[in-house]
This record gives sequence, structure tokens and C-alpha cells, in this order.
Amino acid sequence: MIPILLVSKDSKLIKNYVDKLKVGNLFFEIFPSTKEYSIEDIKNLKKDAKIFNPKTRIYFLENFHDSSIPAQNSFLKLLEEPPSNVQFVLTTDNKNSLLPTIISRVKIVKLQENEKPGNINKFVFDETKIPLSQFKITDKESAKNILLQLINFFRDKLDSDKKSPIILKEILRLNSLLDNNNLNPQLTVDQGLIFIYKLYKIK
Repeated sequence: MIPILLVSKDSKLIKNYVDKLKVGNLFFEIFPSTKEYSIEDIKNLKKDAKIFNPKTRIYFLENFHDSSIPAQNSFLKLLEEPPSNVQFVLTTDNKNSLLPTIISRVKIVKLQENEKPGNINKFVFDETKIPLSQFKITDKESAKNILLQLINFFRDKLDSDKKSPIILKEILRLNSLLDNNNLNPQLTVDQGLIFIYKLYKIK
């Protein structure tokens, strides 16, 4: 199983994610023996994880950025080739505080609060400077008006913004769907704005 690195400053988001993993699995929370995980802690983890068990075992190491460099190096082989039915779950509030070799061996999951739709509209406006807020979506034509603005804007940025081709393809797809199907105009535009938001939010 690919090890997971949860990135978040919100302990509640981490807890909610981990609680779902616990269902039907054996769960072990590993605590550092001192203020930080040591090489000895990782050695003990290796011994325990290598004992075969037919059930899926999850080893949870919270705040793994609180670990020594030797401990992180000692963990590399285990992360690269975890024992059968073993899932390692690490957490940190900043992935850059871990060794690049650790980062390369885990699946990074960034946990974030769900953004409110109003924030998405503002974010897209801040990124594109298209005054989307001046339009009220009341029918298909008003929705197409916004989609057309987005199409023209990102078409002009094809050579300068690597995200533009991806966004343009998606907005053109939504525009076509709106033309040929009985879609909700507001939801169609919202889907396009959320798509843009997610692409620009990942820096």
C-alpha cells in the first residue's frame, strides 16, 4: 500500500480522514519516545510492521516533521517497500519540513476546508480580472455570456499560461453541454469556476 502524507494545520480535518481509515482495519498510533521520532522508534516500528497479519494494519505517525534526520532516513526503505497489508499514514503541517526522499515515497493528501462558492467567485476574479460578479445568471443566455468571456480570456492566454489549455478545454466542453442538454445554467457556470479555482489554487 502506498504510504500517505496528510498535510494540514487543522487537527479536526486530520481526525475525520483518519477515522474513515480506521473502519474495518487494525489501527496503531505511533508516538515518539522523546520530543521527536528517533531512529530507535523507526527500528521498533519496522519490527512490528514486519510481523505478518492477514488484516490491513494502519500505522499512524502524527506530526512526522517532529523527527530526526536519521529517523527519516531510516524510514525510507520501509516506505518504499511496505510489508503486505500495511498502510503508513504520516501527518505534517508543512511538507517542506520533511526530506525530499520522504516526500517522493508518499502520496500527498492536502486537507482543506471546503470553500464557500462566494470565495470561489472572488478567487477567480482575482486571478483573471474578469468582472464575473456583474452578471446574474437567470437563464441559459446569461450563463453562456460568462462562459464566452472565460473562453475568450483563456484563449488569449494560451501562449503565456500553461493552465489555459486545460481550462479552455473544460469551459468549451461545458459550453457545448449547455447548448445541447437541459442543464442548470447556474450549476454549469459554477462547475467551470470551481474547475478554474482548483487549478489556480494548486501552486
